[in-house]
Amino acid sequence: MIYIILSLLSFSLLVLFLRWGKKRRKQNLRNLLEAGLKNPYRFEEFAREYLKEHGFRSVRTTRKSKDFGADIVAKRRGSTVVFQVKRRNSTVEKEVVKELVAAAYIYGATEVGIFTNSELSTGLKKELEELKRSGGFIKRVHVIKNINPEEF
Repeated sequence: MIYIILSLLSFSLLVLFLRWGKKRRKQNLRNLLEAGLKNPYRFEEFAREYLKEHGFRSVRTTRKSKDFGADIVAKRRGSTVVFQVKRRNSTVEKEVVKELVAAAYIYGATEVGIFTNSELSTGLKKELEELKRSGGFIKRVHVIKNINPEEF
């Protein structure tokens, strides 16, 4: 009987610890986002942590210049993914696609992504659809948009 009580107590403590950790991580992400909305480099740090929380592995930011168009390089299910991170007050335009394709080629990625606090322009949406259908070396496109503090 004592073993059952100890097992239930241990399980309850584990559940409480996991919930506390998740709540703490969400608060940390919110703090990073609030700082990132004021500073583009802090926004890249937020994007890195957000991607880690959402299943990407080996997530790293690139150099601030001469990064060949990649702001973040990550792994997901064995594939390399390059991200462009855009902190904007207006829509993200289609010129981003050229940088993404070049970065994917240079970093050996088969997936690309855009991470932004804004919306995508109609032209960019069309370019991304075309990229998906092209049958080239890009196999998947990730879009994470409209990131705001209310999510956390």
